[in-house]
Order: sequence, then C-alpha cells, then structure tokens
Amino acid sequence: MEQVAVECYSGARYAERPVAFTWRGKRLVVTSVERAWQTPDGPAFTIRTADGRRFELAYTSSNDQWTAHLFEIRD
Repeated sequence: MEQVAVECYSGARYAERPVAFTWRGKRLVVTSVERAWQTPDGPAFTIRTADGRRFELAYTSSNDQWTAHLFEIRD
C-alpha cells in the first residue's frame, strides 16, 4: 500500500466516491467504482482508472491518509 492524494465526491458524508487520485506522481481518473465498503478505519473502494488499471483505495481517518494498492493491469 502506498500513500496517495485522493479527490472525492462528498455529498452527505465525506468520501462518498473517489473521482481521481495521484499515484507515483501521476493523476489518475477513476472511471468506475466496482465495490465500496466501510472499514473500522474509514471508507474503502475497489476502482478502475481510465487507463484500465484496478486499485483498492482506503482511507484511515485516525491519521487522515489515503492508501492505494494496484491489483492488476488490463491488457
């Protein structure tokens, strides 16, 4: 897991869905949220980016940090 900066849509609550994030110095746009769930630490998402990669994004409220984990690259 790597620390990342995440841009989120926040309506009634914080981080309802991620819209983009910066990973390894590059801004990646989220094209779909495949799964969203709540952990004891905060919200988490499995997402797809515009370039076809699949990530897990997770927020830890106690230290106000997002992390990302790359699952796969689509061919």
